[in-house]
Amino acid sequence: MKSLLGIALVVLAGCAGDPYSRLEMATPALGLGQLAELQKQEKPPEALGIGVLRQGGMMMLRGVNELCVTSTVTVSLSRVETGKPFEPGGRFGVPLVLATVNGHDGVRVMLDSGSNQGLSGYTLARSLELVPIAGLSAVGSHGIGGSVENYLALASSVRIGGLELRKLVTMIGPDVQALRVQQFWGSSRVFLLGVNLLRGLSYLTVDSLRGVVIFGVGESYRPQASSRFVTHVPLGWENNLPCVPLKVDSQGPFPCVVDTGGNYGLLLSRAQATKLGYWKQGKGKVDTSTGVAGAGLAATYNVGRAYLGGATLVTVPARTIVIGPEPAGGQMLVGNEVLRQYRVTFDFKNQQFWLENTGR
Repeated sequence: MKSLLGIALVVLAGCAGDPYSRLEMATPALGLGQLAELQKQEKPPEALGIGVLRQGGMMMLRGVNELCVTSTVTVSLSRVETGKPFEPGGRFGVPLVLATVNGHDGVRVMLDSGSNQGLSGYTLARSLELVPIAGLSAVGSHGIGGSVENYLALASSVRIGGLELRKLVTMIGPDVQALRVQQFWGSSRVFLLGVNLLRGLSYLTVDSLRGVVIFGVGESYRPQASSRFVTHVPLGWENNLPCVPLKVDSQGPFPCVVDTGGNYGLLLSRAQATKLGYWKQGKGKVDTSTGVAGAGLAATYNVGRAYLGGATLVTVPARTIVIGPEPAGGQMLVGNEVLRQYRVTFDFKNQQFWLENTGR
């Protein structure tokens, strides 16, 4: 059960030391009318049953993010279009589950290990009756698309099957493209839930091959006996984001953030891509990448080989953000275009990250 939250953390903190970070594209922001509405709805921490502790420049919230679950819970993934439905994991672009938030059923929640907080767009936050917390400053978030200011709020209850998060601190930000997903019946607004908020579990398994998520309680994780392939690597945490060692070609290993919410293969920083010979300023194809702060320009290319434990990844689609702040402070990221091809498990109890090929 988590009960203490440090407000100094942000989503995918960017690095401003690179001169290209100053070329950031325009990013969305809440309008003055929206901010006024949030101020009307806000309540002080004591009225919400939580406390505030200030120590130096750090502010902590007490009595928040309580994880309540008594036994292992299995729920189905919701289909998210990838354009490649017949490939392994191709029906599930990102891990999306249905939840009940503040009594509202059928809310689509993305289990996003690339975010270290909960996050909701303004429109969805209003419909879910999230309550802004009075007296707190805006939280700066940096990621794909640039920088954006979000505002802290409280969800009294988030239920996913038999699991419940009580007094969940989340952020309210602008309605941006990254907070919508394309499903079979159309586009849907989503609520982002950082996987780090589930570290009170024994483990979390996202099985895009079979379309299920397992919230493990009590017992240690054991790979399936029927798996055709199994490998694991140490699982670490940096800025409350999960990191694993990854080799690229013959280089590394590099600390690599696991981003289940990222619909890409690999994301390399400008310095990494240049050193590895995959990108040079002004050269190569350029595409648009979307993230928590909107959209940014990215160079696209294929990485020849990458190695995650015993898994060899061949011809991996990769990108480098060429304008604006770089996600995760310039660290390497592995996204769901790779992860959904496996049964992946965050083994919180034993600090391991598992990949399995279970067949289809």
